[in-house]
Amino acid sequence: MNTFVTLLKREYWENKTSFFWVPLVITGITIFTATLGLIIASSGSIQTGEYGSHDLGGLFKLYDVSVDADFKAFATQSALYSAVYSFYIVLAIVGFFYCLGALYDDRKDKSILFWKSMPVSDSQTVLSKAISVIIVAPFIYWLVIISTNLAMLIIGTVFAWLSDVNAWSALWANSGFFKIAVYQLAAMYMAMLWAIPFVGYLLLVSSWTKKVPFLVATVPPVLTVIAEGMIFKTAHVFSFLGEKMFGVVQALVAPFNALAVEFSQKRADVEDDIPIFDELEFMSFGQQFQDSGFWIGIILGAAMIAGAIYIRRFRDEAF
Repeated sequence: MNTFVTLLKREYWENKTSFFWVPLVITGITIFTATLGLIIASSGSIQTGEYGSHDLGGLFKLYDVSVDADFKAFATQSALYSAVYSFYIVLAIVGFFYCLGALYDDRKDKSILFWKSMPVSDSQTVLSKAISVIIVAPFIYWLVIISTNLAMLIIGTVFAWLSDVNAWSALWANSGFFKIAVYQLAAMYMAMLWAIPFVGYLLLVSSWTKKVPFLVATVPPVLTVIAEGMIFKTAHVFSFLGEKMFGVVQALVAPFNALAVEFSQKRADVEDDIPIFDELEFMSFGQQFQDSGFWIGIILGAAMIAGAIYIRRFRDEAF
């Protein structure tokens, strides 16, 4: 167990820029932009072209007084939850290139000879890389996300004070901070489960290829899709890939859908017309777990990870 934990630490320290500093940069840009907006807003007013100027502080006061609590809760929680999207796009890019180089780079720089001499099995090595991208990296990104949400609420609190608005009633009471944090964590890990086939495939390519892993990973699927369409007039491969990608999207949208449905149910008690939010057609987490395609993807991903372990045992050469 200690050996495996050490391998996870190794992956973290070797990829600290991608796993830690990159999301921090996103947070820094977000906070800087919000702070700059606060400074501009607190200076008095902004010009809006032909519509004249509006005092943002006055608009915030109007929002605090006139907007219904249900709308405040939905707007605030939706805004906080949306932070997961930009971070997940970056995580997807980071994970893609991390997996491509995970088992290729140590053969390229000949460090595989060192690791082969250590009491570390190929299974532990490959699994440490898979777990790093599936479990460790999303958790680090989630910690950065909730820190960003907290910072944004603090910035909003400062803006509320400058606008002579009760920050608790306008923001904090409706933020559902901990609920949104749990939603974001669940969404990221559910999305990673949908993405396991891609992780397995990229690790398999990384363990096998001797050159240009990017081209080896991307060209064959494209050619397969084209060949299947031209020869068999079908699109099974494309449908499979599309289903898995859409599964990732569903995992990220499911919590927002839950917020929308909750909002709709509350408004149904005071309005005759139920908002359209309760008609969104995205599966919940429970429904996704019942999807056979979800489990087929996990099985295929696990099989490809096992294939990467097997290939690594015989890939001792350093090109």
